[in-house]
Amino acid sequence: MEDGTSTSALTDARRKLLVDKDAPEVDRDVPDVEAGPVPWGARILSCFLAPFDLLSGWVMVHPNEVVAVSHLGVVTSVHRMAGCFKVPCFGLATEKVSVKQQSLELHPTKVVDAVGAPVMVAAVINYRVVDPMKALYAVECYQKFVALNAQATLKQVVSAHSYNELKSQTERVNTALQENLAPLVERAGVQVMSLTLSELNYAPEIAAAMLKKQQAGALIEARALIVEGAVRIAKDAVTRLEKENVVKMSDSDKVKIVTNLLTVTCGDVEATPTVQL
Repeated sequence: MEDGTSTSALTDARRKLLVDKDAPEVDRDVPDVEAGPVPWGARILSCFLAPFDLLSGWVMVHPNEVVAVSHLGVVTSVHRMAGCFKVPCFGLATEKVSVKQQSLELHPTKVVDAVGAPVMVAAVINYRVVDPMKALYAVECYQKFVALNAQATLKQVVSAHSYNELKSQTERVNTALQENLAPLVERAGVQVMSLTLSELNYAPEIAAAMLKKQQAGALIEARALIVEGAVRIAKDAVTRLEKENVVKMSDSDKVKIVTNLLTVTCGDVEATPTVQL
């Protein structure tokens, strides 16, 4: 009984293996669409509908526009030149796509940069359709496809840099954005001309704190410059007084002069001189 069960299980396993082996492989990529001949059904029925064919079997193509014509679900021709073209009317359907350069604004979105600070970034992408057949039939909507991939690329690149790098290395960041986006939208027949940052700010929740930090840094730099200048002024004053023999000063006199000059130069308010009587 046990041997019979084992034999049955082995037979089922072999049968499953044969079924899996003979099963056709699934094409994971969307096949490219190419233009073919007009189906005979559309030709014959268009002949029967000749009076209507003279009125309705026309396709108009505008400048910088590509029109794909299909009959009964089969793409039969692609018109790239501007003008008006005669085609069979029965089962006629058209798809249009513009080959002009287009611009798309990516609205501000919050991204965490490389050091963990939330920033608000926005960008502008310039692109154009270079393969109309892919733009029409390889993706559902090529404008939405470009926008979603551009948004994802923007977040990925920005998160790999700090806020200061994004501010100081704008050209390198823009180049990285374009190079990362180009292969993603190639399937849609789109060529990326540029992808540049149009807005870069700290997120509102940390904007006030970062502003205080920047103000403190600027104040420290200003104070350091003021002190450096005050010390140079005091040193030059004492040196010239001694060199030109204007007055003879002791060490205590030098200390008083240096103290007064530093107080006047480094003070935040206007100094009021006092004279001892």
